[in-house]
This record gives sequence, C-alpha cells and structure tokens, in this order.
Amino acid sequence: MREKIHVRRRLVFAILALTVGSMEKASAQDGEAPNFVVCADPGNLPYSNQAGEGFENKIAQLLAADLGKNLQYFWFAEHKNFLRRTLSAGLCDVVISVPSALTMVTTTRPYFTSTYVAVMRADDSRGFSSFDDAWLKDARIGLQLVGNEGVTTPPAVAISRRGFNEHITPFPMWAEDNSANPQGQIIEAVADSRIDIAFVWGPFAGYFGRKFGDRLAIKPILQDSQSRDLMFAYPMAIGVRKDAAVLRDKLQSALDRNQEKIAVILNDAGIPTIDQSSVPGSFGPEIKPSVQ
Repeated sequence: MREKIHVRRRLVFAILALTVGSMEKASAQDGEAPNFVVCADPGNLPYSNQAGEGFENKIAQLLAADLGKNLQYFWFAEHKNFLRRTLSAGLCDVVISVPSALTMVTTTRPYFTSTYVAVMRADDSRGFSSFDDAWLKDARIGLQLVGNEGVTTPPAVAISRRGFNEHITPFPMWAEDNSANPQGQIIEAVADSRIDIAFVWGPFAGYFGRKFGDRLAIKPILQDSQSRDLMFAYPMAIGVRKDAAVLRDKLQSALDRNQEKIAVILNDAGIPTIDQSSVPGSFGPEIKPSVQ
C-alpha cells in the first residue's frame, strides 16, 4: 500500500513539474517573464555601452519600466555575427535597433529612420551635392571599414563605381585593442583637416560630431543618380525572434505610448532622423552592417 502511495506521489510531482515547466515556457513565449533581456554591444556608442550611455540603453530602460519588467543585458560585440549568436540563440528577448526589413527576425514598426550622411567642414566652400561632384575625384575621402562580414556600405559602392579610389582613407569601425569609440575617429579627421569629406552612417556622424558644433556640416544622402539600386536611408525597429509575435505586439504598444520620450532620447544623442515618406525607392536590409 505504501509503495502505491509513493508511486502516486511521484506521479503527482512529475505532473506538477511538467505543468510548471509548460507554464514557464508559455510565459516566456508570451513575453510574461519577469526579466526584459536585451542583447547589446558593450562598447558601441551611440547605440550602447556597459555604462548605459547609449540611446539603445535608454530606450531599453524606458520599455522595461513601461512593461513592468527587470532590465537585464546580454553583452556581445556586434561585429561578430551578433544576431545569430545572441537573439537567434535564445540568449536575449530583444535587440533595440535593427533594420525593419531584416528577414531573420520579427520587428515592430519602425520608430526612427536615419540615413548615411556626408560630413565636411562647414567653411569648405565646395560643399557636397552628390557623388557626381567633380571635386570628389581629387578629394581626400574617408570611409569606414565595416569588418570581416563582407558588407560594403552604400557610399563606398557609389565611390567605387566612379573610380574615386585613389585618395580614400579607411577608418576602423571596431577596435580589437579595446580603444574607446573608434567610430568617432573619422569625424575627428574631418574636423582636423586630415580628410576633406567622410561618408558615415548618420547616428555615428551626429553623435560624434556634436562636440565640434557648427564647425561641421552634416548632409543626409537620400539617393545616388547613377546607382538606383543603392539604399542610403533605413527605417529602424525593435527586433525579436520569429516566434515572439506576442512580445513584438507588447513592445509596439510600449513604443506607441512612449513615442515622444523616445524622440527626445534620439535627439539628445544627436541622432539625425528623417521622415520615412521623404525617401525615394524601397529600403534594403543593411545599415548596421555588423548586425547579422
């Protein structure tokens, strides 16, 4: 009789364990877990860093508070197959900014759109109107090296197609020696007259160009007359896993409720944004080229 009772108890405990496990799994899938786990780069301003100074950090704090969750991070360098080794691997719930056209994740609606820009000294009378400007042929041009993922930025393609390759100075996007803010080196080179013009992704230009004030002119690039297949402006959204549509919808509601606060965060970080409807053509998937 005692053996039967023990067997029944074991069965009850087993059933309870399975039930609790199923509930926890369903809760996580529905976005009801107590923690809001964000995958982010520990040193990639203006996006994120471990000190919480990036705009992604601040948006993550805002969303976690709105959803009543505890904010946690899983840190990983963005130039090392970031999405595959973080979000897709189940190590976090969200990535705060990804291109909205990225097919390997499910995204909210875009919450901002930015573009590649041309950065020059404000007192340079030549100005930049398009990649067809004749003076570019002999100009000292700065371009950022994306990394080892085989992705080339749209401005680099436009420059290469015109054969303006003789006077290009490459600048690192990532620092293997852990030096601070390598993305800002190209902006400093313009300000210091080491190069004439830099073609940079807008958030980097806006953030690192702030300290130079009106000494720099930053002009958005919306299209290239000779390269209609190149996209320069991209809408950015929050990314979740493919099976996390419920969490995506909750995040969308939180974004809608906090739209004005998010706009202030982006503005304070110097992020140049544009009206998505003003951009010609369609949007491609590449903008933070390391995110894959």
